[in-house]
Amino acid sequence: MDRTEEMKVIVTPLEVAQKLKTDYSHGPMDHTSKVLEEVCELGWRLERSEIQTQDFLNEIADLISRRFGITSVSIAVYDPLTKLYHYKVVNGLDKEVIESYLRIAYTKAQVNDNSTYPCHEISSHTKIYLAEEHPYAPGEEFSYRRPGMIGMKRRALTDCLEADYVDFYFYGSDKEILGWIEASGTRLRKLPDAISIRWMELIALMIGQTLQVKK
Repeated sequence: MDRTEEMKVIVTPLEVAQKLKTDYSHGPMDHTSKVLEEVCELGWRLERSEIQTQDFLNEIADLISRRFGITSVSIAVYDPLTKLYHYKVVNGLDKEVIESYLRIAYTKAQVNDNSTYPCHEISSHTKIYLAEEHPYAPGEEFSYRRPGMIGMKRRALTDCLEADYVDFYFYGSDKEILGWIEASGTRLRKLPDAISIRWMELIALMIGQTLQVKK
């Protein structure tokens, strides 16, 4: 086919739409595409009211654990009746530890207590709590998978130690904290990278919006 004939080729609107649909449904699926697909599917199920809030939180925790290699994921939510934050989901820990975790409750003052829970702000929605600074109250050591490993030395800037954790906060329209996702430990023993952090901030945003709609 010479240049003149190429210029005469015309594609139809149907062909354009079919190609885009095929690429959408059967195109290459890298890690980012897989995460995006799962997040969208959760959002659509919420839109269709096919999922309850507790189930939604459970699936969010499972998604984060699988897709980002997080060993323990918990989600805390503010209860306006008790005026306390309670963990609604905890995974990646032994059953007995999870049961104890679910009994923990925090006041607003405790959540903002940087003396008991020293941290570093990564963004307006994310804080990192590092093991060397003992970011836990006395008696809370039980909440880690391997408390006997607390106190190990960090050898590289990207190392993840026992007792490190990252909190991704979600807010109400009044800027009050509605709760947070807590990610503790990674299977590769490295801290979450910047892309993973942004993904989890987006997921936390979804939780915040969901809680406000499904009050």
